[in-house]
Amino acid sequence: MAAEAAGAAPAHPSLRRRLLAFLLIPTVLLMLVVSALFYLLMLKYSNHVHDMDLKEDTLGLAKAVNDAGASLPLPLQARRLLEYSSDGRVFFEVRSRDHGVISNSAQPIPAHDAPAALGRVALRDERMADGTPVRVASLIVPSAWEANDRLTISVAETLNDRHRRAREILMLMLPTELLLTCSLLALVWHGVRVGLRLLQPAVRRLDDSQRDLSPVSGPDIPIEVLPLTQAIDGLLGRLKQLMALQERFVADAAHQLRTPLAGLSMHVQRAQVSTRPQDTAQALQHIRQLTDRAIRSSTQLLALTRAQAPRENIRPLLPLDLAVWLPQAVAERIPDALQAGVDLGYDDDSADGGPAWVAADAWSLRELLDNLLDNAFKHAAGSMVTVSLRRQPQHLQLALDDAGAGVDEALLPRLGERFFRAPDAPEGGTGLGLAIVASIAARHHAPLRYRRSALGGLRVELDLPASAAPPA
Repeated sequence: MAAEAAGAAPAHPSLRRRLLAFLLIPTVLLMLVVSALFYLLMLKYSNHVHDMDLKEDTLGLAKAVNDAGASLPLPLQARRLLEYSSDGRVFFEVRSRDHGVISNSAQPIPAHDAPAALGRVALRDERMADGTPVRVASLIVPSAWEANDRLTISVAETLNDRHRRAREILMLMLPTELLLTCSLLALVWHGVRVGLRLLQPAVRRLDDSQRDLSPVSGPDIPIEVLPLTQAIDGLLGRLKQLMALQERFVADAAHQLRTPLAGLSMHVQRAQVSTRPQDTAQALQHIRQLTDRAIRSSTQLLALTRAQAPRENIRPLLPLDLAVWLPQAVAERIPDALQAGVDLGYDDDSADGGPAWVAADAWSLRELLDNLLDNAFKHAAGSMVTVSLRRQPQHLQLALDDAGAGVDEALLPRLGERFFRAPDAPEGGTGLGLAIVASIAARHHAPLRYRRSALGGLRVELDLPASAAPPA
């Protein structure tokens, strides 16, 4: 069981759950905050109403005291009427400046020394002797029986009724608030479902693209998902290009290898049935030639496929000093030139051999040079081939001249086509060498030209964009 649990694939994250979590949880929290704020607002309103009542009670007590005159303390009936409350927690006190407490309730109200304006009700918060919080209203009035005396009339009530009324109002509003919250949550849930349904066109196109690799993006794709569908389209485009290259490679391989393989089969049968040693030797010689041709064809097909691959799948272009790299690459082909009887030379227009930096892939550029030299060795055997480097303001020109028979002017535009060979071309070619050269030149953004050479044969010019030297 542990092994199964360890090997189980991790659960995929759910976009629906994440969206609902991001929307529902803040919504619920917001409604709780709104409820708390609403309760505080109701409590403030309840406090205001009770404060107004408390002021009226204080003014009423002051009038009763003045009416009673010297008969204080208040009669028992007036005391009971004043102390009456729904929860029985109202307190009062009448204090004379000269004579102290004249009348009060069972529990005295804490004394307050802060000055108050004459004839104006002042409110404050206090705590009774038992710790009960109360709201106190105080009023200073002249004494009705002593001209120089002042009476402080105080009425206090507990906060229980204030909080109870605020809770009652909140409970009245709570069903409406719950209904609003549930409706909002339902709308969020439905909105997420409808929003995710907008991804269905992309999913359907992606399913359809398994057959034809068609793009997924369209006018009905939401703009928020457009970067994802565009990335998928890019991937499908590269995959389509790779599949096209694969199909072309298979077709080209079948085209190029059909004749050598048929010849191999024929000469093998000839060697098997022949009783004469010279016929067997001749058949083996043909088999070797056909094998070399098949190997060369397959090698060039692979090179052409690599050169035509999408840029994401090939090497990056890096700074390369042609003044150093090119003569070394030419020198390595001297043995092949000697075998073909070719006088291979190199020419640099810089007297001091200064640097010539380009952005290039050295491996593919070597493939280009080798194909140009192989083509020149075949068409200019026994003559002269020169590789030159010329520096221009915006580019560096790599050129190859041969002293062969050349190519007819009318056929120059067709050089570089796949499997194209001039009518007077030597035997053994595949027609792929210059196609490889054209593909590599296009990858390097280097214009490629064919023209008549001053040596009498063909001149190939490749203009590579100049590049800055790499930092030391």
